[in-house]
Amino acid sequence: MELWEQLWNALRASELPDLGGWSYLILFILIFVEGPAITMAAGALAGAEVLRFDWVFVVAVVGNTIADYTWYLLGYFGLYHSLPALSRLRWMQQNEVAIQHLIHNIHRQATRLFILTKASFGLMSIPVLMAAGAARVPWWRLFVVSLIFEPIWNAALILAGYLLGDYISHLERGLRIFALIASILLFLLLAHIYRGVFRRVTGMDKILE
Repeated sequence: MELWEQLWNALRASELPDLGGWSYLILFILIFVEGPAITMAAGALAGAEVLRFDWVFVVAVVGNTIADYTWYLLGYFGLYHSLPALSRLRWMQQNEVAIQHLIHNIHRQATRLFILTKASFGLMSIPVLMAAGAARVPWWRLFVVSLIFEPIWNAALILAGYLLGDYISHLERGLRIFALIASILLFLLLAHIYRGVFRRVTGMDKILE
């Protein structure tokens, strides 16, 4: 109850809510679901001095890495077929052909695909990770990419968000939440456009043909 009261009081005062330790647990869950957008938003909250920059960085790296390995293991043990809640998802059914295609072709280009999905704001990341697990691609190939790429990529996103949050913190109090939400929505739109351009430029569509 106290958590919701703090959140409600902050929103009524047009301030960015500070939920203490709960913030990082919520952040971890959200990053697990939607990594890049939430990571940048968390950076903005750090810039507004609601969250700590160092903890945001740690949670982002750990959250994204665990999310990657969760999808990898779902493919490795074939759980994406045996779990009804997952197999019945429309998204899963739409990507089944892509996953099956990747299973037969991913060994020779697994590292490249891991890097491309990171650089593309998660484009095709779940099908690639599931296919890598199902095809028994060695786990250390994903780990090497994560070890090198995750800290750099997350630091860049958090820093971009941090600079945005620092700017928002200097706005009038009534505009802060509006500016933060508008910025996140704009980022999601730009990320969607970027993914489409990235797909065409890198030829990721051809990989799935």
